[in-house]
Amino acid sequence: MKQGSRLAALSVVTLVFSYLFTIGATFNGILNPEFHPLTLLIMGVVVACWFLVRWRRRWIWYRTPVDKVMVLWIVAIGLSLIANWDATRRIAIGLWYVGVYIGAWYVLEDALQNGFLSRELLIDGLMIPGVVVLAFGFLQLQAWLRLALVNGFANTAAPRPVSVFGNPNFLSDFLIVLIPFSVSRLVLTRKRVSRIFLGAYLLLTLLLLYFTGSRGAWLGIGVALVSWFVLFLYHHGLLSRNKLIVWWQGVTTWNKVILLSGTLTVVAIALLISVIFIRSFSQAGRSADLRTEIYVAAIELFKEKPLTGQGLFTFGRELVRLPNIHPDKPHSHAHSVPLLVAAELGVVGIAALVYTLTAIAYWMRRNWFAAIGRERILLIGAICAVIAFAIHQLTDVPAMMPAIAFTGMLALVVAVTPVQAEPVSLRLRQPVIMVGLWSVLLAIGFWSSGIYSQYVTVLGGLPEKPTTIDYVDAASLLQNVVDADPGLSLYSMQQAFLYGMAASSGDVEAIDKGIEAYNRYIALEPGYAVAWANLAGLLWQRGDHQRAVTAMRTASSLDSANWHYQVNLARYAEEMGDESAADVAYRQSLTLYPDASLYPELRQYVLSHPDTLDSNKLTISARVAMLLVNGDAPEASRLLAENTQLPTAASEVLNSLVIMNNTEQAANMLKHAESLAVQSSDLAWAHMGRGWLAHSLGDDTLKAHELHLAREALIRKPLEADDDTLINIAYAQFLRFAIARQFLPQVYYPVDDPVLIYLLDNS
Repeated sequence: MKQGSRLAALSVVTLVFSYLFTIGATFNGILNPEFHPLTLLIMGVVVACWFLVRWRRRWIWYRTPVDKVMVLWIVAIGLSLIANWDATRRIAIGLWYVGVYIGAWYVLEDALQNGFLSRELLIDGLMIPGVVVLAFGFLQLQAWLRLALVNGFANTAAPRPVSVFGNPNFLSDFLIVLIPFSVSRLVLTRKRVSRIFLGAYLLLTLLLLYFTGSRGAWLGIGVALVSWFVLFLYHHGLLSRNKLIVWWQGVTTWNKVILLSGTLTVVAIALLISVIFIRSFSQAGRSADLRTEIYVAAIELFKEKPLTGQGLFTFGRELVRLPNIHPDKPHSHAHSVPLLVAAELGVVGIAALVYTLTAIAYWMRRNWFAAIGRERILLIGAICAVIAFAIHQLTDVPAMMPAIAFTGMLALVVAVTPVQAEPVSLRLRQPVIMVGLWSVLLAIGFWSSGIYSQYVTVLGGLPEKPTTIDYVDAASLLQNVVDADPGLSLYSMQQAFLYGMAASSGDVEAIDKGIEAYNRYIALEPGYAVAWANLAGLLWQRGDHQRAVTAMRTASSLDSANWHYQVNLARYAEEMGDESAADVAYRQSLTLYPDASLYPELRQYVLSHPDTLDSNKLTISARVAMLLVNGDAPEASRLLAENTQLPTAASEVLNSLVIMNNTEQAANMLKHAESLAVQSSDLAWAHMGRGWLAHSLGDDTLKAHELHLAREALIRKPLEADDDTLINIAYAQFLRFAIARQFLPQVYYPVDDPVLIYLLDNS
């Protein structure tokens, strides 16, 4: 390729990749409908230009390494669709993206095999947008760095950067593809300035990868870098002991020192990372059992339908209905590609996966022996990028994000596109099929985006403090969306919620409409506890008490780890005069979450049933709060000394409360607490602490003012988020925006820290 042509091609590829990897194919671009027309337009223009160029230049259609593999995948998905027809709309979401990946694969393969693109150009086209990804990642670390410089690195927890991807595991998957490519490009570069730039690029990428804390990515890049080194030695014929000795004898003393120092440094860093890797499993929220529960769920789903699976992109739908499996939040995948394929596509899908891996390994090996010189070094980077990416998918599935799937696909295209291609005799049929596929994909994309845009416009038009008529109008406007795409159940769920909010404000007619919409949603998606709980709240409001109890019990059975549902059942039982049932439900809620005893709604029950409170089962914070209210500051101080976690705004305020006799030190702690505040509840903690300090100083006026500010900080907007984890239902499982609040006001669901509420009530 001529230099001018290469520069033009690189510019186009870089522009397209920059948009896709930073906006268009990320969740920001997918959830925001304003980006959809541009994304679809870019896809259409790229395909049109590809077809025009290949027609005018009379390109030859070559066989690709995945032709037969694609057929097996289509069979697996087709059988799964037929066997799970009730989940057709869910499966259709996954099918659309699979179609895009297939189409993109063949366009890239065709352009690469006909010389319009090159391996090096594709690598550079990915690495250039990587600069933007790195920049955003490090920008997200600057606030932590400033705090760490003031408070000390040991006292300030580093955040896990997400860059443009919204999740540290997604970012890490992108980075582990960049790193092997960067190593290959660094080795091939002869210009000093380029080497300095690429060396810095590589070091920054490795550093950002460390901060992501993604253990699966660490494991993947570790294996990949070792593989890169082995392949590099093989390329130079240095795997033989005798040849390695001869080579070493020819190295200068200075270079030997550099090589040995570098090797020792790498080994030391590897050992340090290994220690951090092992210790991370003992950290709160990062233990292995959080994943094993999801793995068990995937196996259970596979056992139910071993031949066809549950259907493409349905894992999240099926996970929530399994008994005795209650992950910390809704998941759209099994955190392992083999298990996900088994659960969703059954034995046929597993066969397709095994065949795919075999084909990939075969073509990488074949290309390795066919390539020479510079191209082989580039292949080392591509092969190792594929290895890193594949290993990460064994413990997580970041490829669920299209931007990450495209990243892995690019590595695969570079690695397996044949160095010595085989032309296909029927040269016209394949391009025509591809144009037909893209035409269908673009048509469906614009249709779905148009409906989604109407939906987002309705939800986005809700004012800060909506009245009843606003909720009803919004719910009515959503009817057009529901009618246009009735199979996409999320639209009905959001409509039901809006009617429920109107009902909570006193609109009696909205009650029945909300119940009808929830029933419609539950008919399509029966496994989500939040929908059953909200339905129960509306049924209770209508006076249909027995059905409300049944619905709330269903919610509790679907999510038996949620203590709120038991409190709702207890309150229902109390109002129905069934004290025995109320007692059972209250006790169950306190067993699930002992700290709930500090909420005013449960405090009276605990006072009348003292046997339900076992202080040893309370968190340290809750026990400290009770000791402080009872005037036992020394014992509270002793307990706090056992807390070895990194400081937060809440923990710093608690530390200040136990030393209120030293007002100056307490004031300094409260100042530090304010510096750690990241949300309104943190400010509530700080104001509450200042209220206690004002009381110690005898200033009752200031105390009342600070406590008032603390309570004001806890006032929430009507549609503000209550359970952040449940938003994954919309975001990850439907790829749609949704109202942040999940539970209706008719359902008891407190979100503020019970320790904070208890201290405020006793201030």
